[in-house]
Amino acid sequence: MTTPASQTLASVAREMDHVGQQLLQRWDPELQRRFMALSQCLQGLAEQLAVEPVLRANEELTTLWRHIGKRRLGNADNLALRQQLALVTQLASLPLPGAGKPLAANVTPSHRLFLLAPQAQAPAAALLEQLACFGYALEVFHDEPALQQALQLHEPGAVIVYHSFEADSMLPLIGPLNCPLLFASPRRDFAARLQAVNAGGQGFLGWPLAVRELLDGLVQPMLPDRRNPLRVLLVEDMSSLAGLYAAVLNRHGILTEEVTRPSQTLEAIERFRPDLILMDMYMPECDGQVLARIIRQQRLMDGIPIIFLTMEKRQHMQLDALTLGVDGYLTKPVSSEELVVTVSTRASRYRQLRSYISTDSLTGLLNHSHLFARLEYEFARAQRERRPLSMVMLDLDHFKHVNDSYGHQAGDEVLVSLSRFLRERLRRSDLIGRYGGEEFAIVLPGMGCEQATQLLDDLRDAFARLEQVSPRGRFRQTFSAGVCSSDGVWDVVALVQRADSMLYRAKAAGRNCVVRWTPEQE
Repeated sequence: MTTPASQTLASVAREMDHVGQQLLQRWDPELQRRFMALSQCLQGLAEQLAVEPVLRANEELTTLWRHIGKRRLGNADNLALRQQLALVTQLASLPLPGAGKPLAANVTPSHRLFLLAPQAQAPAAALLEQLACFGYALEVFHDEPALQQALQLHEPGAVIVYHSFEADSMLPLIGPLNCPLLFASPRRDFAARLQAVNAGGQGFLGWPLAVRELLDGLVQPMLPDRRNPLRVLLVEDMSSLAGLYAAVLNRHGILTEEVTRPSQTLEAIERFRPDLILMDMYMPECDGQVLARIIRQQRLMDGIPIIFLTMEKRQHMQLDALTLGVDGYLTKPVSSEELVVTVSTRASRYRQLRSYISTDSLTGLLNHSHLFARLEYEFARAQRERRPLSMVMLDLDHFKHVNDSYGHQAGDEVLVSLSRFLRERLRRSDLIGRYGGEEFAIVLPGMGCEQATQLLDDLRDAFARLEQVSPRGRFRQTFSAGVCSSDGVWDVVALVQRADSMLYRAKAAGRNCVVRWTPEQE
């Protein structure tokens, strides 16, 4: 919680930063006296608040100023003072790591759903079965006390509330939740939707619940995706500052990785795959503008947003950097609110735009070209780290019959159903792409051929039990799959060809089965 004393600490730090910047440009005895007075004031406030990191950093800064004295500042002196001043003002301006209630950045996916509905509106067993095929468990509660008791024991992936939205009906008081709240109702008019939003609803579903609409409601772009948090790479040569920024972002569910040497940046981008790069503008080994040029020369990194963290306030310097493709500035010291809002907004926008470019418009899976680009990276990493990797080619059985018998719209629904099914049942680290038509490709890093075959066979069995719905009737759909590992394969083209040949064998064996590669099949 922000207190008057902590607000004063931040205010004094900002004033000290302002005076310090003037001193770095020109030596003035009056400015020096003012700076030392502010430093003493800051020291007293830090002692009052028992903020040990600010105390230590400010003592080091004061010692540095006195050591340099009145002599002309060299480049090394100037850089040392700038860095220490930035550290003091930033430590005093941001909440310390551990303050407030932390939000875990890497949350285990929750496929537990809670439904509050009266006894008369209990969902059909078929809905529960279909959700189970997607890996979800729906727990139904008929009164609010039972739901509240369950919420104290478990945190579900979402809470769904049935409501009629009649004039004389009261909306339930669910209280604050750490998961999405969705309303479901037979009504779909504006008045009902308005009541739902005013009650804190983040989604609105029809009633009776339909599997596809419910799953769509769970992945709305406006809802925070805690299963796949935003990823920010921090490039800051001062590890104490990098740790401070990381702590603030982590508390808001943003995953971070810190790099203290510019030479480590490209490797970190390839490994971490960030949605945004937060970079110090002035670093000893290589300044931010040069590093931004290097990043923008890499084809697969060219579009990642870069935001500079800097004490630079001169407009022409900022404009020069913008011509390099830098997406914005945060001027030190930066408040926690400005840091989180700027980073999360830019990173979310980049992730959304990237998805438009890299994914298939119908299924939302990786398209052919981006799947191959990601496969090449994963294949190279598996070879380098000597880790297993498996490739799967998958094809819907007799798909032409679906289009002919139930219509092309039903065929599209099957493609969407399978893509959503695979996303829900596979790991976040797995790659899933639409290879073309009714054929899909899956890359399973860290998984051997035998384990991958068992996984695909389990998926095949579960998907075959899903009921597909169309205006011309209901039906079930199966798929065939070929699996191989990267062992003994020299490149990704050979890997795909081997998996594709196993898919052909699965079709020849009668379809609705999984065939894996063995050395005897060479």
